[in-house]
Amino acid sequence: MIRAEKGKPSSGSRIIDWLKWGEERLSCLPEASARESRDLLGEILEDPLAPWTRDREVLPDELSACYASWVERRRQREPFHLITGSVPFLEERFAVAPGTLIPRPETESLVENVLRILDSRSPERILDLGCGSGILGISLLKKFPKAHCLAVDRSVVPLEVSRKNALALGVLSRIHFVQGDWIEMLRLDQGFDLIVSNPPYIASGDLSGLDPEILFYEPREALDGGPDGLVFYRRLMAVLPGLLSTGGVAAVEIGSCQGDFFRSDAGFVSGCGAPLVFPDILGLDRIVLWKKG
Repeated sequence: MIRAEKGKPSSGSRIIDWLKWGEERLSCLPEASARESRDLLGEILEDPLAPWTRDREVLPDELSACYASWVERRRQREPFHLITGSVPFLEERFAVAPGTLIPRPETESLVENVLRILDSRSPERILDLGCGSGILGISLLKKFPKAHCLAVDRSVVPLEVSRKNALALGVLSRIHFVQGDWIEMLRLDQGFDLIVSNPPYIASGDLSGLDPEILFYEPREALDGGPDGLVFYRRLMAVLPGLLSTGGVAAVEIGSCQGDFFRSDAGFVSGCGAPLVFPDILGLDRIVLWKKG
């Protein structure tokens, strides 16, 4: 276990002193240590501007103890949002916990492209495959007040976290959670108006090269997409025409190097045609959409 250095501020020290200590402790990170130090303290004070506007204030002992603990956890490469317990996504904030995939900003483009494709149409039945912390299904329920969502995940922890988020964000009455392998439990004549998923898409052989924050703290089953990273997509594409209603849309997140697979003949789905591939905020291939009929 990494031990705190002797230079840690004492009781009654100012916020600015703790920030300097935090920056020094986090200097081993590949990211900007000053930013990480500020962001952690901003979370504790529930005010992202506090590191600038309140830096001369004394940090209370109970908060300084929490901050010191968080800095040491981050120093050991525990992900920032697992430490704080929540992550912003679109206009909301979602709880996360060990055993769930941490939502990334690029996933927001899935919801944004779905809204663009649907235009003014409102889906009634939404299917969220591998729901994780529930960010996709819940975000769409917030956008479509009359819709209902079936959220499926293989693991218990993501479903518990999703339920917590659904309750906090006021959509629990419109979402139903099911544990298991979706392809084994869903009838292929369900007729969903919208299917969304952020599936595992990293090739098995590439997992060992991931950052420690991902490799050691995020669930492998949410990352490992098989030998070429495309196992989930092939399973989905095989049953997609039966799962979608006429005019229904399916949208999935993909790896940034997987777009050409979907642009080729391999991405064509009978009854749904060729998919559309959209970029994320960095201009990288990120979202694939099919529309039935």
